[in-house]
Amino acid sequence: MAKKKKIEFLMNTDWMFEKPIDCEHKEYKLLSYFQKMGEKLDKVELYPSFIELSLHLANVQTLVKEKKLIYTNKRFSSVDDELLVKDLKVKDVPQMTNEENQEFIKILTYTAPRMFEYFNIAKSVWEMVFDSINLKVKKNLKNILSNKGYFFYISEDTISVWDYEIKPAAKNSPESKVIVNLIYTGNKNELTVPKIITQFSNIDKSEKSKLPVIEMLSRGDFPVDETLLPLFKRKLISFVNQKQIVHNYNKQKEKLDS
Repeated sequence: MAKKKKIEFLMNTDWMFEKPIDCEHKEYKLLSYFQKMGEKLDKVELYPSFIELSLHLANVQTLVKEKKLIYTNKRFSSVDDELLVKDLKVKDVPQMTNEENQEFIKILTYTAPRMFEYFNIAKSVWEMVFDSINLKVKKNLKNILSNKGYFFYISEDTISVWDYEIKPAAKNSPESKVIVNLIYTGNKNELTVPKIITQFSNIDKSEKSKLPVIEMLSRGDFPVDETLLPLFKRKLISFVNQKQIVHNYNKQKEKLDS
């Protein structure tokens, strides 16, 4: 079995305090970071870059307001694994000489607006891709609130099918996350989706026939692993949450009418 590749960020949040603490040196480091991020955005590879940018923006804002440093020791299980509040840690900035502190202030003054601007650029790309995605429930819409099911995506001659399960993002968390498992990818003309589910899904036969089957559609040709799959999962959660709100409203209405 191939060893799972470790997911790492391009730059640590304590980069400003790495020696030398010199404004000109850090300007070059920040521009190098943006260049690497730009290469990913040019290819529309959103994850884990978007999460890293979010962390750096939060860190810069905390340094400006509280002179505290945000970091995380989280081990990411997927390229789009979310950072929750519980994953974030805060510590004091390192001790610095007066000269270093003056340089740090200049570095932070230079960095803050540029990090905010670059995050907004990445966010606009994220929103563009998210808006390009649509989903169609092909089977068992009535069971969409079961929080389990399948979704598939067809790109040119390839079809990929995943099973999914929606779970709380953490214990007692109001937020949710989607756990996915790729059960098949191959030529779209070889097998139909029902046959793929029947042959390759490990879910119990009596249960799999009742689960929703969803087609994911995208108006753009974007990378699957770094972009489409993460946003398929977020689109799915958004859709299920909307259905849950409607379901709760109808139940409440029935109680009031009875």
